[in-house]
Amino acid sequence: MIDLSVVIPAYNEESRILPTLESVHAFLNKNFPAFEIIVVNDGSRDSTSQVVTEFAKHHEGVRLIAYEVNKGKGYAVRVGMLAASGNLILMNDADGSSPIQEVLRLKEAMENGADIVIASRAKEDPTRVVKALAYRTYMGNTFNSIVQWLLLPGLKDTQCGFKLFKRPVAQDIFSCSRIDGYAFDVEVLYIAKCRNYKIVEIAIDWTNVTGSKINVLVDSAKMLFQVIKVKANSVSGHYRQKTKAKALV
Repeated sequence: MIDLSVVIPAYNEESRILPTLESVHAFLNKNFPAFEIIVVNDGSRDSTSQVVTEFAKHHEGVRLIAYEVNKGKGYAVRVGMLAASGNLILMNDADGSSPIQEVLRLKEAMENGADIVIASRAKEDPTRVVKALAYRTYMGNTFNSIVQWLLLPGLKDTQCGFKLFKRPVAQDIFSCSRIDGYAFDVEVLYIAKCRNYKIVEIAIDWTNVTGSKINVLVDSAKMLFQVIKVKANSVSGHYRQKTKAKALV
């Protein structure tokens, strides 16, 4: 049985994904008896697939899932989560902004009773160091204030791309989720709240890595629309009904 699956969504990440794969694989190889790394290539137009395929030739436990049309980060993460076999499943961004070592802190919180543990750049902790761009921090805090008001009071950072799930919890939630864009995190955590899963937020070290695919103005507007859509789905009762998990690819 696989102890940990790491799901990495990737879109045009040929220049950033190799260092992430190297650090993640080296760390898991030393700390987890059995693991897998699943890279989901979300319709990249560059050489992302080739980089991952070449890496997998020389490193065990690496798997590539690829499709031709870009469908969004939320869709890519959903594909990976439903394909993962590990007892625990970690969502990890391709840029490596969240150090893989932090998974041990998330795992400890899970061993103490959490169903989902989310990394946070906003939760206060004097032992953690967050190196973020000022305007991105401001935009993130504004977005989070709206999310807390509408859907998830108490969670300070829903958007950090470093989240750990128990596998049955991930299968339940991602089989029900619908948002394919960047606000999928909000939907996933709201579904968890609706189904009474225990969510724990842990402050981590985090460093901004250049090359983000997010257009601050355009994507922020889309994310706000997606949050409203989550609220509408909630009113319709969609998130209260459990759905049988099935792979998308």
